[in-house]
Amino acid sequence: MTLQQLRDLMAVVQHGGFRAAARALNVAQAGLTKSVARLEEEHSIVLIDRTAKGIALSAQGEIFLSHAQAVLLESERAEDWLRRLKSQVTSVSLGVSIEPSLQLTPAVLADFRKRFPDVAIHMSQSSSSELLAAIRDNRIELAVTRIPESLEAHDLRIDLLYKSNATIFARRGHPRRNVTSIRDLADLEWVVVGSPRRAGIDDESIKELFLEQQLGRPRLAAVCDSLFGAVSMLLESDCVARLPITLLEHPLTKSLLTEIRVDEQKNRYYSIAVISKASRRLSEEARVLVSMLKSFSRMRAALPSHPPGIDSGRV
Repeated sequence: MTLQQLRDLMAVVQHGGFRAAARALNVAQAGLTKSVARLEEEHSIVLIDRTAKGIALSAQGEIFLSHAQAVLLESERAEDWLRRLKSQVTSVSLGVSIEPSLQLTPAVLADFRKRFPDVAIHMSQSSSSELLAAIRDNRIELAVTRIPESLEAHDLRIDLLYKSNATIFARRGHPRRNVTSIRDLADLEWVVVGSPRRAGIDDESIKELFLEQQLGRPRLAAVCDSLFGAVSMLLESDCVARLPITLLEHPLTKSLLTEIRVDEQKNRYYSIAVISKASRRLSEEARVLVSMLKSFSRMRAALPSHPPGIDSGRV
């Protein structure tokens, strides 16, 4: 017995005969007749009485029809469930700060997509403070970001990836491009990448340099919510910004920006980590992504041309 035989039987009954059923289904009448006849022969039962006036269900056919209807209904429900299951796209919500968004996450996500082609990546870029807030509020599963120096980590799961550093950027041909001290940049306006809704919260990266040299607060020209916005500001002005050093080699910016090498910036490294909420159970896909990020970081740190890295670990 097959589902198609049951469907053929239902069609014959619903349309009142083989000819009408074949016409409605746009199939050959002979095939429809053969399908129902084979069902009867396989089980030695007469389901349809054929008379000169047409067809009619036999007594056994009446009972069998109710079972056939139930089977077909459950079959449709099962197929519908499978269709819905197939259409449900698994996703991983990921937040990244500037540094890892330049090299790490694009490379890893390319491999991740090959392994999980049906998994959608919902990725957002923001400052470390915004990403950590999103982790704690369960708005994202993972954050790949710089670890703030004053981070309260009791409720977080932190996997260290590598160390990086920042430098001072300006447009090519900037009049202060050859200065060697932050003091020579103190009177300029600065661009910060962060949340415009929280202006002043995300300027710690430059504030620390100013405080050490007792230069007061830096003059902020703009707080941009994207790296693209910050770079655009630099290209059209004499503003400066402290951004990840990896931006120097990025194909979109290396011919447009220049590094201002100030002495106060030397040997200042910060840690990049993948962070999640300790109490949240990660999806299988998110756990695999964490593993891939760690593996890629270890391989990257082993390259001779790469800056000193750190051992991956959990804190």
